[in-house]
Amino acid sequence: MRPLILPVFALFLYVLSPTPLLGQQPKDMTVMLSASVAEQPNPRITLHWNTDANQQRVYIWRKLKEAAAFPGAAMDSVIAGSATQWADVTVKRGIAYEYRLLRYSRTQTGYDSVNKVPIYKYFYATGYIVSGIAAPPSPRERMLVLADSTMLGPLQAGLALLKQDLENEGWEVTTLGTPRAESFNGAKVNVVRDLIKGEWLAGQKDLGGVILIGRVPVPYSGNIAPDGHPDHMGAWPADGIYGDIDGTYSDNFVNVKNAGRPANENLLADGKYDPGQWSTDIDIPIGRIDFFDMPVFAKSETELLQAYLQKNHDYRTNLWNVTMGGIIDDNFGTYGELFAASAWRSFSVFGSDTAVRAGDFFTDLAGPTTMLLGYGCGGGTDNSADGIGSSADLATKPVHAVFAMLFGSYFGDWNTQNNLLRSAIATQPRVLASGWSGRPHWYLHHMALGETIGYSTRISQNNRPIVGNNFGNYVPNITVGTTGLNVASAGDRSVHIALMGDPSLRAVTKPVAVIASVTAQTDYPNKVLLSWSKPAGDAQAYLVYRKLNGARKWTPLTADPIVITTFKDSLVNQGSVQYMVRCCALRSTASGTFYDMGKGRIASVTTTDVADERGNNNLDVPRMDVGPNPAFADVNITLSLATSSDVHLELVNITGTIVWTHHASMLSAGQHQIAVDVSSMPIGRYVLRCSAGDTTSAKLVTVAR
Repeated sequence: MRPLILPVFALFLYVLSPTPLLGQQPKDMTVMLSASVAEQPNPRITLHWNTDANQQRVYIWRKLKEAAAFPGAAMDSVIAGSATQWADVTVKRGIAYEYRLLRYSRTQTGYDSVNKVPIYKYFYATGYIVSGIAAPPSPRERMLVLADSTMLGPLQAGLALLKQDLENEGWEVTTLGTPRAESFNGAKVNVVRDLIKGEWLAGQKDLGGVILIGRVPVPYSGNIAPDGHPDHMGAWPADGIYGDIDGTYSDNFVNVKNAGRPANENLLADGKYDPGQWSTDIDIPIGRIDFFDMPVFAKSETELLQAYLQKNHDYRTNLWNVTMGGIIDDNFGTYGELFAASAWRSFSVFGSDTAVRAGDFFTDLAGPTTMLLGYGCGGGTDNSADGIGSSADLATKPVHAVFAMLFGSYFGDWNTQNNLLRSAIATQPRVLASGWSGRPHWYLHHMALGETIGYSTRISQNNRPIVGNNFGNYVPNITVGTTGLNVASAGDRSVHIALMGDPSLRAVTKPVAVIASVTAQTDYPNKVLLSWSKPAGDAQAYLVYRKLNGARKWTPLTADPIVITTFKDSLVNQGSVQYMVRCCALRSTASGTFYDMGKGRIASVTTTDVADERGNNNLDVPRMDVGPNPAFADVNITLSLATSSDVHLELVNITGTIVWTHHASMLSAGQHQIAVDVSSMPIGRYVLRCSAGDTTSAKLVTVAR
């Protein structure tokens, strides 16, 4: 069948409005998705969604999780009528897929007595999910922990505990001190920006997140009022700028006074930046743990930080009994951009739609059950939200949720005394992360298949609901007008979008086993043989990495987790080599199954006596010459074989997913030319592996633009 394209005549982006834009309830505008997966008799992913009597038909898009954008056209069939599931039988094991669903619905708004026909209103509900069958683990390279220098001593034990927990989850950790800034200081902001950029470049772009702890200087930028209040116009705190490595932020044209809220003033050359949106896409997720100026709490700033690090440890070591569901306390209803739709849309992928329900934030999250997610929205102040509660409540009442998404006026500007977002992560005994979800909507669905809250933050920060005349990746709410489709969204890509809490946190925390040791020995003429024993505990497979002497980054050698306890590497090197083996454990959520990984064990071997593959003793090893590298469109591979052999080539991305394969039966000895089109692949580093007979070789390939 030919691809289906939505009947889009024109796309309009709503801006802030004092009146309801859509007229539907937030839940009506969401497709609450979950997925079931099966490997037999053939791999399949079955998507499930909630029943809606207004549903007319459903459109579905699919892309690889790592792909930059959904295709322009929907998949080759449309689900008509009231169906609530659809099976994708074209999937493969070991790949994470992302789906976008648009449900075309109608509701009767009146009756035409002249023509004797009902009058309908039409709209599209939206939903998103990442699913897979034994999908590969999310990558974990290095986490940068930046603590204000005055806290390094008092938090020494807590920072050591955080480092241990991160390493147990597979991260490498760098901890550094920064200047402390209790009031705005543009010079100190630039010091921190330079520090992060230096670590990013020195580590070959290996940072998976930055955790800001204590009073790390707060960047400000823009002339914005995302909450729609004229008295709140000006510069807002903008931590995401720390993660925009390539961005350029000027300070030479915005000149805005704000007598009522001096912190929001943005004057010429005052150190606060001009742009109201990100200069370029955010590269690194940033999260802040900052309890400065929180007198509503009985504990001091230092004590609150110590308590946060302890509860962070308790969650990460699986001491909390967490229910994979959510409570939604909506006090806006049909007002504005249907703010609570962001929660209905995101929560179901963790525990299905039956695990998500409306409730009261403090009453239904009072415990003893801990929900994974809690959402609340209502008219706000700096330290309260109508119908939800206040920072004083958070200082005295328990909230048993891990991730709390909140929305209301004023408190999205989080750098204020007793701010509600920061109070949420200061509360005891739970809550580790919070965000201002509504302007814009946040998208958390990647977390259900192993990603971090930082990953979801960056996805939400970079989202464009409309690109040109087409939808972007994530579109919140869509109505059908007389001239086309209307998208209700505000605040997208704005500098105010920020995460309070640890960006490395995940939804699934069950510990993965660690192997006791790895043995590495040379196996002449040109191999290194690794071996290890299966550990006690939760582990079903393994990932193998290599690092040459002097390198900063680990190179993945296994495209997918392997189940055997040995690995033979074909190596060309003179000197010391490190190998790392990580255990993987299979996890299951309402989105599918995926591998989680834990701490690696490292073995070193000196390969001075390992012969070069180009020597006479190694003619059986396939030789690959690759160019251009970095590549922009095509990669040309020159493959040299000493003897005829079956050859299998594969290109593997940094997550271990195979993105391209080529198989040739009994290629003759000599040279062969093979081309790979990488023009549509995301930029980044890949491993090109070649297997010929029982020998293997590998090359690093970089895709650039």
